[in-house]
Amino acid sequence: MFESKFLKKIKPYKLSTHSAWDYFYDDDVLKLDWNEAVIAPSPLVFENINKLIRNGKLNWYPNTNNLKLINLIASYNNVKKENIQYFASSDALHEYIVKAFISAHDEVIIVGPTYDNFRAVAESNGAIIKNYNLDEKFQLNFSDFSNYIYANKAKAVYIVNPNNPSGTTYSQKTLIDLIIKNPKTLFIVDEAYFEFTKITLASFVDKFNNLLISRTFSKAFALASFRIGYVITNNSNIKVLNSIRNSKNVSLMAQSAAESVFQDLDYTNKYIDQVLEAKIIFEKSLQDFEWMQIVNGQGNFTFIKIYDEKIKKLLIEFLEGHKVFIRDYGHLKITKKYIRVTIGTVEIMKKVVALISEFDKDISDK
Repeated sequence: MFESKFLKKIKPYKLSTHSAWDYFYDDDVLKLDWNEAVIAPSPLVFENINKLIRNGKLNWYPNTNNLKLINLIASYNNVKKENIQYFASSDALHEYIVKAFISAHDEVIIVGPTYDNFRAVAESNGAIIKNYNLDEKFQLNFSDFSNYIYANKAKAVYIVNPNNPSGTTYSQKTLIDLIIKNPKTLFIVDEAYFEFTKITLASFVDKFNNLLISRTFSKAFALASFRIGYVITNNSNIKVLNSIRNSKNVSLMAQSAAESVFQDLDYTNKYIDQVLEAKIIFEKSLQDFEWMQIVNGQGNFTFIKIYDEKIKKLLIEFLEGHKVFIRDYGHLKITKKYIRVTIGTVEIMKKVVALISEFDKDISDK
């Protein structure tokens, strides 16, 4: 009875099953449903956190202005330190963006189907959500989309590049054209999977005050449990975000972990190379199964259409029976027949292919 009036009709962000946690201590469980890294973080993360535990002042609040971390992030992205701020996850960043820049009844356009957290956060703040769906091949008509933004006088646009779950990737030039044509619209470009494409708008943040880039350490850097992310934008937007940012909310452990991964980029780059190689092998191997179709896209995941929904259900159950967990996208009409599989190492994906081959034989024999 005390909830905000905006929450009364809100549709919660749909989580995938968390059944993998039932096997948390099993070495053979494969959690391929949330696009986390499938390997542990850099050994340097463990080394530095152990130092903190032994010598750190854990009774202190975390560093509220970690200039070392900010400089490391800035150097990694080849931008100025004034263009960077870190947050307790990119999800937390989304919340601050909404609080800082979006008011009740502002129109926010979301290119979908996509990661749904920003929608839930914006809607809970009273924003009016307009969904602009990709076509049936998960492509975006940019000319029509630009006209749609203008016609709706949108306060903000949220777009993920590459898109999750489809892997649809937008070129730097195409996105910049949109930003130029719509100077009164704030563009929130979520680059959670940047490390797997290297496509970014980071070099443009000082040229356009209507651009904010969201990043995470949860994918390529293997720090999902630490909950840390960051924004890249011009300094005027940083100042606005800082005016409401709770600077104590990024833990000492998370800050140390983030510093550590930048000091061991070889480890991360080798993992990225493994994932990209495994993705090619995995998708090529699946071409032999006539009951599915691969959606060509980028990112550390593969989006797959299963023509028969009964087969899709049976496949998910079969894989879970072997402690392999993937994402069912049946909760949306446009993706009702789709699943998403996080890509791991070559060895891991060969295991998944072997299981799918076993499943294919089972259904063929029946």
